[in-house]
Amino acid sequence: MLYFWSINNAALIRIKKILATIPLFLAITLGYSQTEKCTQTIRGRVVDSDTQLPLSGVTLKITPGTQQLLSDGHGYFRFSQLCSGIQYAITATSVGFDSLITDVTPTDDNMITLQLHHGHILLHDVDVVGHQQAVVTANPVRTVSREQVSQVQGKTLADIFNTLPGVSMLQTGTTIAKPVINGMHSNRILILNNGIRQEGQQWGSEHAPEIDPFVAKDFKLIKGAEGVRYGADAIGGVIITSPSPLPIDPHLSGELNTSYQTNGRGAVLSGMLQSGVNALPGLSWRIQGTAKRSGNVRTADYYLGNTGLAEYNGSAALRYSLPQSVFDAYYSRFYTSVGIFTGAHVGTLDDIQARVEAGRPFETYPFTYHIDVPRQRVTHDLGKLKWHRDYTDGGSSDIQYGVQRNHRQEYDIRRGGRDALPMLDMVLTTQTLDANYQTPLYKNWRTQVGTNLTLQVNNNVPGTLNTPLIPNYDSFVGGLFAIQRLIKETHEWELGIRYDFKTFDAAGFDKYQNLYGGQRDFHNISGSFGGVWHPATEWQLRSNIGLAWRAPNANELYSNGLHHGAALYEIGDAKLSSEQGYKWVVSPSYANGAVTVDLDLYAQFINDYIYAQPSPGEFLQTIRGTFPVFRYKQADATFFGADLSLHYRVFKRLDYQLNASVVRARDVTNNGYLPYIPSDRFDHRLRWQLPINSEVVSNTYLTFAHQWVLEQNRYESGTDYAPPPPAYHVFALYAGSQLALGNHPLEAGVSINNLFNTLYKEYMNRFRYYSHGLGREVSIRLSYSF
Repeated sequence: MLYFWSINNAALIRIKKILATIPLFLAITLGYSQTEKCTQTIRGRVVDSDTQLPLSGVTLKITPGTQQLLSDGHGYFRFSQLCSGIQYAITATSVGFDSLITDVTPTDDNMITLQLHHGHILLHDVDVVGHQQAVVTANPVRTVSREQVSQVQGKTLADIFNTLPGVSMLQTGTTIAKPVINGMHSNRILILNNGIRQEGQQWGSEHAPEIDPFVAKDFKLIKGAEGVRYGADAIGGVIITSPSPLPIDPHLSGELNTSYQTNGRGAVLSGMLQSGVNALPGLSWRIQGTAKRSGNVRTADYYLGNTGLAEYNGSAALRYSLPQSVFDAYYSRFYTSVGIFTGAHVGTLDDIQARVEAGRPFETYPFTYHIDVPRQRVTHDLGKLKWHRDYTDGGSSDIQYGVQRNHRQEYDIRRGGRDALPMLDMVLTTQTLDANYQTPLYKNWRTQVGTNLTLQVNNNVPGTLNTPLIPNYDSFVGGLFAIQRLIKETHEWELGIRYDFKTFDAAGFDKYQNLYGGQRDFHNISGSFGGVWHPATEWQLRSNIGLAWRAPNANELYSNGLHHGAALYEIGDAKLSSEQGYKWVVSPSYANGAVTVDLDLYAQFINDYIYAQPSPGEFLQTIRGTFPVFRYKQADATFFGADLSLHYRVFKRLDYQLNASVVRARDVTNNGYLPYIPSDRFDHRLRWQLPINSEVVSNTYLTFAHQWVLEQNRYESGTDYAPPPPAYHVFALYAGSQLALGNHPLEAGVSINNLFNTLYKEYMNRFRYYSHGLGREVSIRLSYSF
């Protein structure tokens, strides 16, 4: 007993000695910290040891310390707040590469290169490349998840983004849709298609974006006025669709996607092949194609006549990569032929008023794949050449040239059997030249400067024997911008300014053969100021104030005729001036293990807002039928709203998702409401991850979804042909699983939309006067990667 006491007593004495040294150690440490601040930085770049190409997304850790980060799109990384005189170990890890540990002692101008070697197992289905541009902005950026994209596989671009809060669709019937962001659509939303501004005849309500969603793998939405970075027309936001990076692996890979929808009996087939070139390291290629066909779709209890579509698309990409430069070439063709609901083209004034009152067609239509008149055919060609350069100091530059040709034809019933002649035949050719330079990060500051030039020529093809809806015109736009960013550990700030000049020269003949048009010049300044603050690991706050503008379009200025695809008569105003919008967005975000909350609050004032106002009681009767009249007007307008996304992990395998959006818009000039503003909507989802995991089956889930759309009661009575439809509820089921076929995955999915076959009308559907929304639809989807 005495022996054990002596041992414990000795141990106690040693512990006391150790404890006695702690204050001395703390004093030395604090004294050192007060005299020696840790202000050193280590900058570097990660490259492939075989090709010397930069590697993005590489995980980097530094010890001692807890800093961990990913290499950016150009392979660069940066560790800050390091102490001089201390040797640090940097560990770099990435799938398909051996881990690398490098010892570095920080100095004033550290710039190191980490070369990763391929591991013994090379995963050919993993793209490991650099030069993937990241979206950098103080505005909130929302990404459509891969699962959400797969659930609407085979549908339109608007359907994909409709899964995000704050986004709805402007529809023309059940087959044509375009995205609406916080009440904004068409030319107030800028769409970047593989880095190129999408330029078509997007001014029409039934002119959907000519983009094949199968080309892209990344779908991002920027809310806020982004006029500085992306130029005029970005008043409502920016949609970005980007393909996956081209592979550097010389092994052939690809994917095959197919889907079938019962409503319309529509089928989609899309395939892609890609590879690097073994004989020429750094060269890679990709080809892709899509075919889609469907017939007349059905509401809950009747078919909609002439609502079939046919679509055939293809694209090809080529990339040559050097250690510090990348050359890209890309080409795509989009072709669609789509029928316009026959019931929207009505014979007499009494007939159209009776149909609006009935709210549904009087005729009974069978199912058919045949596309008759009225219909539209659109071919959109896009070509792109791009050169990217990374500099050894961390700076980079880009030069990009793009050319697009949009050929739109709209057909209608004509006398004398001349239905083969289009009523509208327009070719819009757009050339763009973009150049920018981004400085290296210097004392937490980074600067970006650039210019954008756009030349457009629109010509009406002769021989239609019809007065064109819009005139021929030439348009030139030139812009210069500069963005300054301050990047700190817990916060970032951004200040930008831009100047644009646009000249617009139009010439056309009206139905009386009178010449109209002339030259209009527009110019304006855009600006933005915002920041991102990370007060804690779980919290993030974004706030941005942006000024953007857009000039009126040719149809808003000069249209005076029947728009066949939209089944309405449009009248423009040649005296319209530019819109100028001011938007403030505040976006707090919270995320921990069980709860994720994203909230976007926005307020926007638009000076001289342009909109098409229905003119109730006014109809135009022609040989092709009787059509409602819409007149373009201009007024000051305000938009206020909130978008909420909440995700909650209820149990280990059960998740709840809520998306909600509310927008309030008013005509300030006339103290009234604006037409065609989305009503409040709430989307609920319960997702159950099934406990099925084996070498063959994995990631099996079942999702039950409910959408509640309220009645739009904020409208001016007597200013529309029919009041907004009542609120409605629609339900859906989604199921999916991943199967292993050898070493390659096969993703399978089944969905049932409008589960209970509800008969409803959507306020944002321009054909709601005559018909209801889409009935029950069962979809089967397969996606195979190799």
